[in-house]
Amino acid sequence: MATDVHSMNGSSGSPKPNQLPLPRGLGLVTSVGPGLVLAMSFLGTGDLVSSSVSGASYGYALLWTLVLSLIARTFIISSIAKYTLMNRHGDTQILDGFARLAPVLPGIMAAVVIVAGFITQATFVLAASTGLHELTGGQWGGGWGRFFCAIIIVALTLSLVMLRKQFVVLEYFARFASVAMIIAFVYALIKIGTFDIGGFMQGLAFEIPEEQNTSAFAPIVIASATIGTIAGNMPNLLYSGFMRDKGWVGPKYRRLQQFDLIAGMAPLLVINLLFWIVAAEFSAAHPGFSIADEFDLSHMLSVAVGPAGPFLLWMCIFFAAMTSFPPQSRGFAQLAINGINHSVPSMRKFLGRDEENPAFRWIQAIVFIIVPLVSTIPGAPDLISLNIVGTAISTVLSLPIIVVCILLLTSRKKHMHSYAVNPKWQTALLALLGVIAIIIGFQIAMQIPSMFETAFG
Repeated sequence: MATDVHSMNGSSGSPKPNQLPLPRGLGLVTSVGPGLVLAMSFLGTGDLVSSSVSGASYGYALLWTLVLSLIARTFIISSIAKYTLMNRHGDTQILDGFARLAPVLPGIMAAVVIVAGFITQATFVLAASTGLHELTGGQWGGGWGRFFCAIIIVALTLSLVMLRKQFVVLEYFARFASVAMIIAFVYALIKIGTFDIGGFMQGLAFEIPEEQNTSAFAPIVIASATIGTIAGNMPNLLYSGFMRDKGWVGPKYRRLQQFDLIAGMAPLLVINLLFWIVAAEFSAAHPGFSIADEFDLSHMLSVAVGPAGPFLLWMCIFFAAMTSFPPQSRGFAQLAINGINHSVPSMRKFLGRDEENPAFRWIQAIVFIIVPLVSTIPGAPDLISLNIVGTAISTVLSLPIIVVCILLLTSRKKHMHSYAVNPKWQTALLALLGVIAIIIGFQIAMQIPSMFETAFG
C-alpha cells in the first residue's frame, strides 16, 4: 500500500497523511500497548541489576549513563518505528529494510538474534525462576529448586504464547508489573529515609569514577553494561513486530505510536531511577557494601526495609523477568524467522507473513523458551554475571549495525516518504549515536576476556 501511495503522489513528494486522533479518557490508557510491553520487556532483570550494581558500587557517579541511555533508546526506537510506519516500500518488519541496504544483512541479524536472544532469554528464565523459588521459601529442591521453578515458568510461557490474544494479556500484565515495581521501590526508599539530591544532580555530569575495591567490575564495564542494557541493542528491533501485532500499520499511526513510546518509557525511567537511588543511598549508609550476586540485593533490601525487603525484591525480579520472557520469545522468533525468510530461497514465499512459516513456532518454543532452561541447572553462572556478560555480547554483536542501518534507512528519500525523511538534526544525532555505538562496542569487546574471567572464573 505504501508503494501505491508513492506512485500516486510522484517522486517529488507525497502529502503528509492525517493522523489518527489520540483517544480520550480510559481509551488513552488502554491504547498504550506496544511501548509499555516493549519497555517492560526491556526492564527484565538487566535494568534492575545494572542500575543496582552501579548505584551500590559508585553511588550517583554513573547516573548520567542511565539518563543518556534512555534518551538514546527512545530516539533509536522512534526511528525504527518511523521506518516501519512511513517507508516507501510497505515494509512492516525492520529487517525488510535492512535487506534493502544489503541482502546479506537479514541473515547476519538472524544469526545475531538467535545467539544474543538465547543469552537474553537464559537470563530472564534464570531471574524468573530465582524469584519464584525465593518467593516460595527458597529452601526446597536443593540445588535443583530453581530448575523446577523454571520448568513451571516455561510451561506457563508455552501456554501463554499459544493464546490467540496473547498480546492483550501481555499488555495488562505489563501495566500491573510496572505499577507494582514502582510502589515497591518507593516504599523501600521511604524506609531508607534519605535522598542525596546534591549527589543525584552531580551524578548527571559525564564522569567516569575511579575503580572501587567494592566492585567486581571496573567502572567502564559497568557503564558499558548500563548503556548496553538500557540504550538497547538488538531488542530495540522488537518494536516493529509489537506494533504489527497491535494492528498499527501505515503512517496514520505515527502520532499514536509516539505517544505510546513515551508512555512506555516514562515508567521505565522512573523504575530505573528508583533501583539506582535505593542502591546508592543504602551503599552510602553502609560503607564497603558491594553487590556480587542477586542475594546481595536481597540482603540490601532486608537491612533497609526489614523482613518485607527480600519479598519486595524477589517479587520485582519475578515480575521484571515475566514481563520479558514471554514477549521477547515471540519478538526474537519474529526477527529470526524474518531474517531466515530473506536468506533462504525456499522460504521467501513467507515474506510479509513470516509467522505462517512452520519454523516460527519451533524456533520460538525451542530456541527462546525451552533451551534457555540450561541457565537454571546447578553450577550455572549467577544472575548478575550472566546478565553483564550477556549484555556485553549482545551489544557488541548488534548495536553498531542497528544504529548505522537505521541512519541509512531513515535519512534517504529512496526509502522514506519525503515528509518522513529525517531533518538534518536527526541525521546528525543518529550519526553521533552511530559513532558512540561503535566506540562502546569496541570498548566492550576489549573488556570481554576480563568479564568472562570475573563472571565464570
